[in-house]
Amino acid sequence: MKRSGLALLGCLAALSCRAADSYTLDPSHTFPSFEVRHHGVSIMRGKFNRSRGTAVLDPVGDVGRIEAVIDTASVDTGLDELNRMLQGGLFLDSTRHPEARFVSNQVEYRDGRPVLARGELTLRGVTRPVVLDIHDFTCTTHFLSRRPLCGADAHTVIRRGDFGITFGGSLIGEEVGLAIAVEGYRE
Repeated sequence: MKRSGLALLGCLAALSCRAADSYTLDPSHTFPSFEVRHHGVSIMRGKFNRSRGTAVLDPVGDVGRIEAVIDTASVDTGLDELNRMLQGGLFLDSTRHPEARFVSNQVEYRDGRPVLARGELTLRGVTRPVVLDIHDFTCTTHFLSRRPLCGADAHTVIRRGDFGITFGGSLIGEEVGLAIAVEGYRE
């Protein structure tokens, strides 16, 4: 009962008190990105320019569902030649696996706000468990559209070998940081 009371207070603070809120991710304000150690001397960063997704959040019922889909061919490092290499069979294999997908049916809340999503990431046709840490979940009303809008910043670390990305051996870091700055409109 104490947890439900805290969730209700958090719900009030988040400007939303419906049992479950559905969101559609705004692809023009959602930025999946990655970073990986390169040759042991620097961090290489990149992003994906096309993504979509939905979320259903219910802090009162302590449940939720998140689905995010990333177009792997939209990888962007700022270098066309590197983008083509990452899209190819040695890395993302975008022709055979045009999407990376994260699906979570386990969302944890603190003070009525999502803080963790346990789910599965499918990349290159391989599915592995992943935990997203969710930071800075904030809701407001969009100043132009007057629609309810929420945003967050989510992070995780994966091991690229777990998804069959082994090219480059020790010259490319095994751990890849994934981040997604996300905004979504409440339906």
